[in-house]
Amino acid sequence: MSERTRHIVGAAALTLGLVALMLILMLTALHAVGTDGGLYYAEQMRADILPRAGICDAALRALDGSMARYLSGDAAALAPGNPFNAREMAHMADCFKLFELLRTVRRRMIPWAVLLITGGAWLLQDRRRIRRCAWLSPLLLLIPLGLFALFAALHFDRAFTLFHKILFQNDLWLLDPATDLLIRVCPESMFMRMGARIGVYSLAAILAVSALATALTFIWPKKKGENTWKTTTRRGPAPKRIDFGRRGTR
Repeated sequence: MSERTRHIVGAAALTLGLVALMLILMLTALHAVGTDGGLYYAEQMRADILPRAGICDAALRALDGSMARYLSGDAAALAPGNPFNAREMAHMADCFKLFELLRTVRRRMIPWAVLLITGGAWLLQDRRRIRRCAWLSPLLLLIPLGLFALFAALHFDRAFTLFHKILFQNDLWLLDPATDLLIRVCPESMFMRMGARIGVYSLAAILAVSALATALTFIWPKKKGENTWKTTTRRGPAPKRIDFGRRGTR
């Protein structure tokens, strides 16, 4: 493999590995927010849903905890006898599958991220090139995600609908407040604030990965004036100095 090819392959692998690591952390942020029963309750209280939800405070707390455990992988958390009707439970089952898929994708991405990052860095062995990859990789996510975030900020209803049409192959998510408790306890403002929280956490994760990769290129042990990761290069013996001065006489 020529040096040019090695640099191209190494840069591509390292960039993809860093992007994969960022996606892993973003999925982790989504999972953490989406399975936080305490956060559900806080947002529900902020939206003041109790007067019109048709559920008491204690029952709401218990339901939030059950939904959080259910989406975390406990399929028995929403046991028969819960306050949801058949349509709501069918939609919750779809959500359960999505969170299961999220955990599977995240788990399978971890070894690939490690392989691509270590392999790319080994192929490059160049601090400046690694630094450029660390600066480029966030843009591959921030540009499309930033555009979607702007669209959601300006047209949340349209973004929310598009999001559901992409994720779900049915219309079970179209619920009626008159008959369905799920939509009454999960108002639109709750999803807006949770989405904003996920966005903040994801942005912090993306910037943290880039900053850490950049910092490593500065603090990794190296010889003075050396740009590569290699530490095996040895200097040859210094040439002997010849003194052309006159020697003193006795």
